[in-house]
Amino acid sequence: MSDGTIDEIKARLNIVDLIGSYVHLDKSGVHYKACCPFHQERTPSFMVNEEKNMWHCFGCGKGGDVFAFVMEMEGLEFREVLKMLAERAGVELPQYKGEEKNKETKDRVYELLELATKFFEKQLAGEVGQKKIGTYLSERGLSQESIATFRLGYAPDGWRHLLEFLTSRGFSVQEMESAGLVIKKSNEGNQDSRFKTQDSTHYDRFRDRIMFPIFDILGRVIGYSARVAPGGDETQAKYINTPETPVYHKSRALYGLFQAKMAMKQEGITVIVEGNMDVIAMHQAGIKNTVAVSGTALTDEQLTTMKRYGSEVKLFFDMDGAGQKAARKSAESALSKEMIVSVVALTSGKDASDMGKENPEGLREAVKASIPALRYFLQTSLKQYDQNTPDGKRKIAEEYAELLVFVKNPIERAFWVKELSEAIQMEEKLVLGVVNTVIQSRERRERYTPFETGRGEPLKGTIPFGKRSELLREELVGFMYADSVVRETFFNLLLDDETKSFLEKHPLYFFLVQAGIRDPLTLIEDSVLKNEATRLIFHILELPDFIDVPEEDRTGKMLEIAKSYFEDLKREITKREKLIALERALREAREKNDNELEKKLLAQFTEISLDKS
Repeated sequence: MSDGTIDEIKARLNIVDLIGSYVHLDKSGVHYKACCPFHQERTPSFMVNEEKNMWHCFGCGKGGDVFAFVMEMEGLEFREVLKMLAERAGVELPQYKGEEKNKETKDRVYELLELATKFFEKQLAGEVGQKKIGTYLSERGLSQESIATFRLGYAPDGWRHLLEFLTSRGFSVQEMESAGLVIKKSNEGNQDSRFKTQDSTHYDRFRDRIMFPIFDILGRVIGYSARVAPGGDETQAKYINTPETPVYHKSRALYGLFQAKMAMKQEGITVIVEGNMDVIAMHQAGIKNTVAVSGTALTDEQLTTMKRYGSEVKLFFDMDGAGQKAARKSAESALSKEMIVSVVALTSGKDASDMGKENPEGLREAVKASIPALRYFLQTSLKQYDQNTPDGKRKIAEEYAELLVFVKNPIERAFWVKELSEAIQMEEKLVLGVVNTVIQSRERRERYTPFETGRGEPLKGTIPFGKRSELLREELVGFMYADSVVRETFFNLLLDDETKSFLEKHPLYFFLVQAGIRDPLTLIEDSVLKNEATRLIFHILELPDFIDVPEEDRTGKMLEIAKSYFEDLKREITKREKLIALERALREAREKNDNELEKKLLAQFTEISLDKS
């Protein structure tokens, strides 16, 4: 994809209008501001600059252009966002090289999965499907409208029904295997006579199962969760899912996300249930902001997706041991991402699906009456252990402290420490000691996993710049990103200057050189580097020197300040070189036991070190 096409899309789109379609923006000086959609905050720290066509959040550190925003907001890859924004901007995209020859591109997989879904839907609507599956779904309380909305289907009993159908439509078995629809026959083969009569190396993955398609955020089928049919072979797994494919990654996928996303955004809350049937029952009961994980524990990637639509989650898991263990683990993950977490508790042993069928109003009330997770799990511990005995108090405190580790806000953590101390009737300072011991133990373990940029040099914001020369370099790089005239002027100043080699060590300087007359932000693909670049630009634009300066005079003012920083930097580099030379001379003087020379050199070293000019 040419850089010119990307630039044209950005030029045609107004970043304020685009971001404003997701969040409410307020004018603030030369910028627009809002509460960040990517993390929970009460005071707006999310800034949008229309002139520079970029955004940055000073709370979570994320930033970039229109492409970066939509990728972060919708959880899409660049190619998908490119298509979406090109269509919005009215820009025709040229074909990627080799796209027509590569039959395993994502577009081809999406086409294949859509056709397979239609096949499964048709099988469900047929006589066998209705008799075998339709009746069961109806008995479970699913309406025809819900079946159509979630596009449920039936994979018929047999080894090659789907394979032969897709082959007749021009797809190869290699494409079907890549999409997770068929399985390659093992060397031993399959002893089933129906399979042995077929001359084939592949067979259908899904056989005699109810098919629950899983959609991405744009409504495209990316995979399936398949339940064994009523009366089917119960020796097999009750549910099987699509394996990892070019479009399906179980750590990211959420069942029901496409149908739930608007309600999630409107409510600012996501209800998480265990199963596909539970999701559909919740939607039928009017609780449309409900999703389920796809055959895995709740992951950070899934929580990140949910957090784009709202900062609160409600966990609605089964009341049995496995369900409660999963709820606890999910609560820890959500708390660590600073989300508001509550638990939906049912007095009976029924799950969301059963309750949705029998008592939809009760289901709505149960969700509405969800209990804050930290209170819920404290109550659980109190029921499990005897708070009247020393051993019971200790177990409750230690178990609860393991949960408090994930509470990042110190005020919130202090509140729950007090709740714990009152519940087990112990002095708050004693309980706090237990909690702090657990927290410090975990922090010591995590302290030995430092943040690595992978580029040999830490960025500002991860390890602070301690030296004046590095701080000046940081500011100069920011000026060069903020204004193209400043950038061009400094390239000319640096042609034969020794300062150039020092600036080149900054991890963002490379993109300034490569950009030429283009915006250097467009060249940065690494999200950490792009966030740092946008932070620097906003930092420069927010300097007091530019608050009351008219836009037409801003470049001149920037040049004036940047040049003064440049002169300061040159002096700092000269000073540092002098200090390095003095350190070398001091070592030699000490080796020769020349006390007079050492004293003289130390005086010079101190004088240069304290020089503020």
